[in-house]
Amino acid sequence: MVLVSDSDSDSDKLRLLSTWNQVAMRAYVRQVFCLKLNDKLDDFDELCTRIQGALSLACRRFPHFAGKICLGPEKGKVYLSTTPNDVVSFKFFDNRRDIDPLPFGWSYPELAAQGFPCKAFVGPWFGLSYDLTPDGPGAPVTEVHARVIRGGGLLLCVFIHHSISDGIGMCNFVSNFAAHTFQHASAAVVHGLVNGGAVNGDAVKVDLGYPTNIDVDIPEDKTAALVKKLSFEGLVKKCPEYTILPEPTGPTAPCNRQAWPTALGDVPKTGRIFKFNQDKIGMLKSLAQKWAKGNVIFANGVCPSTFACLAAVTWSFCTVARLESHQPQKSTTANNNHSNITNGTDKGKGLHVRSSTAMAHLLVPASWRRRAFEHGLDGYASNAVCMPRISASVDSHFAIGDDREETASASATCPKASPATTSTREEELGKLICMIDASIKAIDDKSVTMRTAMFRAAPDPRLVGVNIDPQDPLDFIVNSWRHLGGDIAFGLPGLEPGDEPGSRGRTADAVRRAQPAWNMGAGLVLPGKKRDSPYEILVTLDEESMGRLLANREWMKWVSETIE
Repeated sequence: MVLVSDSDSDSDKLRLLSTWNQVAMRAYVRQVFCLKLNDKLDDFDELCTRIQGALSLACRRFPHFAGKICLGPEKGKVYLSTTPNDVVSFKFFDNRRDIDPLPFGWSYPELAAQGFPCKAFVGPWFGLSYDLTPDGPGAPVTEVHARVIRGGGLLLCVFIHHSISDGIGMCNFVSNFAAHTFQHASAAVVHGLVNGGAVNGDAVKVDLGYPTNIDVDIPEDKTAALVKKLSFEGLVKKCPEYTILPEPTGPTAPCNRQAWPTALGDVPKTGRIFKFNQDKIGMLKSLAQKWAKGNVIFANGVCPSTFACLAAVTWSFCTVARLESHQPQKSTTANNNHSNITNGTDKGKGLHVRSSTAMAHLLVPASWRRRAFEHGLDGYASNAVCMPRISASVDSHFAIGDDREETASASATCPKASPATTSTREEELGKLICMIDASIKAIDDKSVTMRTAMFRAAPDPRLVGVNIDPQDPLDFIVNSWRHLGGDIAFGLPGLEPGDEPGSRGRTADAVRRAQPAWNMGAGLVLPGKKRDSPYEILVTLDEESMGRLLANREWMKWVSETIE
């Protein structure tokens, strides 16, 4: 649907975004590419010109990334505003000197020496002040910041509004932009450029074959019968990862099931990056395969993904750490499916006396683009992320993540008389991995159609919430950016040469998630290079729970390195 704005009938067009874009979180996805820069360079005009030129060239194929997101005339609906003269918002920051009004305190050698710690990428440098308000000016789809720091470093920060794209679409755009940063590239090598290849030859029009059509949508006839048969409330019940928000504060915003003693914004939070080497990942896969052999459903064989392994072990140990750290409150909302849990101490810091039926829940965002409607939706470039919800008993988590030694006091404070045996730990962890892997593989046409129908039945997309409460220790979410950016090569002036012989481009030394403030109750597998052995997962928790996680000996047996 295309509308012409009254303010400029010749050039300003409003396009109603497709179904899955309407219900995407109305916030920015933020990535920082950490690049080694010649520390003798002092004139950055050429660098800025190259970035801006490459962004303009990329937007010839992805014009929507240069537009604006705005609220249109329909209640709660979001639109794309475009004009022929759109350009990506770009800003340059020179943070090499302390006279900066908002100095960035890290030098590049300090970042590199500490493994590019997650705490360096949390703060006001990574926030944007745009708001989506009725009759407001809207917000740019894309903004790029080039931040030069002490010691020869460039932090290339890319902000893309989630209403237009998910992580895969963001990676496609950044890959195209990066390929345009090389002034001379032959058609034969440009496709390999995003994977760290060298470039030679003449400049060409870059087409990496990525889908670009954000107007393609799931046909209405696929969902018409469901929308007619069931109410919005009835459809939400069919989608347990979603809930209805009491006020239109979404879409895809977490819910708040109860009045917590401390507001979420006031909870002290922190994060760590945990590395897992291939040996430990192989052990996790073996546990899953061993458990599957004894289970009728999985007996035909299972080869779990690395993501399922990392999601399971992270979810379990974080759940235990959070339950041991906090005194849960009684639920005040009927739609939460959580059993009440009480704490064994009056200060909320001891082990929890828990019901054997209490359930913990995990959301795992996963793209449905390769799993549903495989033979339709040609060119589809909108959001395509399902969130399977996996449930497991609290007892299962404690069997995996409880590192207490067998003592008399243990049986006095916890229903389990003794810690789990090694075989029990392995069995429960193998089961969790298989459950997560199976939930992702179960994404199909039917599940995507059900959720599409629910979105379309919503009277206001902002009422669609995610069934997760960040403060509830029984809720957790694990996402993955593993393949989103680590192998993208840039050909920007002043970059130090890459590691590959003859390469004129350089991939980022690290790709990090940027945040204006910490979140909590989440894990994110960070981007990595194909040749990299370890996997990195960013875990964000409240400070007390993080302290318990770091002190958990069973958890640290799986982790090969910790980065603050």
